Amino acid sequence: MSSSPLDGTASLADQLAQCQLALAAAQVQITALQQAAHSANRPLAVAFLQQLPTGGWLIDTDGQTQALNVAFCTLLGLSAERLFALSPQPSVAEINWIAAAFHTPATFHTWLQTVHRAEQTVLCQEFALADGRVIELDYLVLESEGSERLIMGRDITARHQRQTQVQARASLLEQNPQPVMQLSAAGEVCYANPAAASLLVASPDAVQQVDGQHLLHLGQQALQTGQPQEATLAGNSYQATAVAGLGEAHLTLYLTARAVCWPQLQLSEQEAFYETILAHAPAGVIAFDAEHRYLYVNAVVEPDAATRAWLIGKNNFESCAQRGRPRAMAERRQVLFEQALRERQEVTWEETLWDPQLGERYHLRRFRPLFAPNGTLRMVLSLGIDITERQQAEMTLQEHQHFIQQIVDTIPNMLCVISSTNEVVFANVAFRDFFQSRGFNRPQRTDHQRDYDQFCAWNRQVLETKQILRREISLTTEEGQVRYFQTDKRPLQRADGRLEVLTLHTDITARVVAEQEAQHAKQQAEENAQAKEMFLSRMSHEIRTPLNGVLGMALLLEKTPLTTQQQDYLTTMQQAGHQLLMLINDVLDLTKITSRPQPLVQAPFDVLSTLQGAQQTVGALATLKGLPVTVAADALQGLAVLGDAARLHQVLLNLLGNALKFTEQGSIHLGATLVNQTLDDVTVRFWVQDTGIGIAPEEQEGIFEAFSQGSAVSSSGLGGTGLGLAISDQLVRQMGGVLRLSSTLHEGSTFFFVLTLPRSEDTTTLVPAEPPKASYAALRGLRVLLAEDNLINQWITRVILEQRGVVVDVVDSGVAALAALEAQPYDAAVLDIQMPGMSGLEVTRAFRQLPNPTRTTMPIIALTANAFEADQATYLAAGMNGCVTKPFAEDDLCLLLLQLTQPILRNG
Repeated sequence: MSSSPLDGTASLADQLAQCQLALAAAQVQITALQQAAHSANRPLAVAFLQQLPTGGWLIDTDGQTQALNVAFCTLLGLSAERLFALSPQPSVAEINWIAAAFHTPATFHTWLQTVHRAEQTVLCQEFALADGRVIELDYLVLESEGSERLIMGRDITARHQRQTQVQARASLLEQNPQPVMQLSAAGEVCYANPAAASLLVASPDAVQQVDGQHLLHLGQQALQTGQPQEATLAGNSYQATAVAGLGEAHLTLYLTARAVCWPQLQLSEQEAFYETILAHAPAGVIAFDAEHRYLYVNAVVEPDAATRAWLIGKNNFESCAQRGRPRAMAERRQVLFEQALRERQEVTWEETLWDPQLGERYHLRRFRPLFAPNGTLRMVLSLGIDITERQQAEMTLQEHQHFIQQIVDTIPNMLCVISSTNEVVFANVAFRDFFQSRGFNRPQRTDHQRDYDQFCAWNRQVLETKQILRREISLTTEEGQVRYFQTDKRPLQRADGRLEVLTLHTDITARVVAEQEAQHAKQQAEENAQAKEMFLSRMSHEIRTPLNGVLGMALLLEKTPLTTQQQDYLTTMQQAGHQLLMLINDVLDLTKITSRPQPLVQAPFDVLSTLQGAQQTVGALATLKGLPVTVAADALQGLAVLGDAARLHQVLLNLLGNALKFTEQGSIHLGATLVNQTLDDVTVRFWVQDTGIGIAPEEQEGIFEAFSQGSAVSSSGLGGTGLGLAISDQLVRQMGGVLRLSSTLHEGSTFFFVLTLPRSEDTTTLVPAEPPKASYAALRGLRVLLAEDNLINQWITRVILEQRGVVVDVVDSGVAALAALEAQPYDAAVLDIQMPGMSGLEVTRAFRQLPNPTRTTMPIIALTANAFEADQATYLAAGMNGCVTKPFAEDDLCLLLLQLTQPILRNG
């Protein structure tokens, strides 16, 4: 239903504007908090809430308070001091403290629980407070990761009072005994008060059946002539007068019943009735004549009745002087008045007035000239509406927008909103400074065009799927600098239904560069480790080759008749050679463990048997020194676990060897104790205790470092490389334990570690099998090709094999070896890896490709000074059947040759 200037509802447009402002403000606040939440900065969101001039209460999905600003407490009339005493998640009693401010706390509680369960935004919910004021609450569901809720409040007491007044004034039309109706431009009856409705029809559905065109024609005639028109309705005669709506395509028709003698008293009452309506209209109404003199003033313009009476007949300048208005205001009104008369149309403007009680007020004013049918001016109607609240709301909105823009511009992330046509409709300073200033959004360079096209494709994907998109990108600036960004794009639904793309670019250049540097450092470390391995492998080869000659010659010399003195010399030479070989093996072992640890074997083994095996290994040396080695692990009888028994055996041997080396008298104890056990695993403490020279406290900290020795060791002349403990420490760490030391100088040492091992499902006693005692008689008569370029090693190897009855053909190059293999059949071949012309690997690959399948299956043994397991795996992959490492023991070569040439041993 449209409204007329006299029907008491003219403030509806103003109310609608205020609601729209409230909704716009709420949308801005939602967007601001969403942007704060998207920046993954909760303190920023809470700080923004505290800076809001309106009341704000932030709660999470469980209904727990996350933040409550002072403005909200002030709005409810609560003590702000108690706000700072609230816990991060207020109790029920503290929530009731908030609800107590409402006129009916139970109503507020019910509403809050209902909207919280519904998980939907609710706007403009009115509540009465206990002190008589009226507030309006918005329940906003934020589109953030936590889906938090924001309750915002405003004091609408003044607006509520005005609405009450407007409703009271509007009821005057309903109480008017004379018929009043509103007609649209099409002649439809838009409104009829009870008096008019009773004349038209009793049924509301039939009101539209009245001849509205006839009534509209009467109203237009009355409006044009300025004279009442005769009308007949329901058999009664009426005089019809009309008033045109302001800016609306309708007119209001007033009907006055005609009587043969209309009493003057009724006419006065009717005039008083219209005067009452004008006096209570929410807008200021003034009627001027052509000279800009006052014909009528309602109470909204001038509340004082005496002043209103004085104004009648006065002109604009006299009125402004009497009421304290500036001369400039009177002159401006005069110019606008003359403009309305000259242009014969409405003129609108805004002006600011000072009210002694209310302060500065803003008004929207109009001059509308009304003309008679003959074109003469009847009057100039002036309407004024107080728009102070709307103006203040707009200013507050601008302040909020400025405040939000400041917050968004402070964020280091690059934020923008992009339309469906890929136009940037909003951006913060960081985005403008980098993207827009460098032309990424208006590309001129080829690489920028590719980046722009990719952005546009991502925008289309987000708009089509309405799903969040996250990518990492790199952009090259005009200066040639590469910057890396994490780009987050998500759909943004605007209030008018438009779908846009919210984009957040986070600079991750520092992180990416750090990762690249770390990757480069890792690669460099791996290359260094590989170079180290290659160097050690080369050095091992160069040392092992002559060492093989030394130990090989010693072996051959041992088989000749020797004097006692010569035998002592030979034993000393063999011990020195084996110590050098142990040193080389320890260095390689430590290198393999520290640079590229091999995975541990997970196989079942018996703990007690492993300890006893270590005891037996060092038994001969312990007997020579007269030191008993005991095992204390009876409680572990039959305990089977999963693990790497070989690594554990190596650690125990190193610790036992260390104890034997530095103990001259007393005893050595090897033991294991069950610390804890469950159905799935057991925890065992292993230890080796000796009564040797001990280690000083100040030297114990670095005892596990490579090549480290205590001063007592050095001064004792016992020697040692210090690698055994370093290797043991690394192996224990790899198995999940820590090797520790307890020692007293000159009293002995105890090395111990704790391991947690899974139980084995196999409960049988697992004892390492002793290698079978082989008879080398089967080697006699075998025909073997030996390829070795070092003459000394060649001669030693040939002699060892020939002493076992093997027929040996010797060549000194890989080319000669391949030619010999092609020329005649052999039972086996022993090939050195590094030979001139062709390596042992190349000879093996070429031989395996020969067309004779019977001959190409012949066993081939690698003879090499390379001791790395990776090298040996390469030899096997190339087609070799076994590997013997220089310097080798006689049994190592002969037993392997026997196993590879005898089918029973090979398959056993």
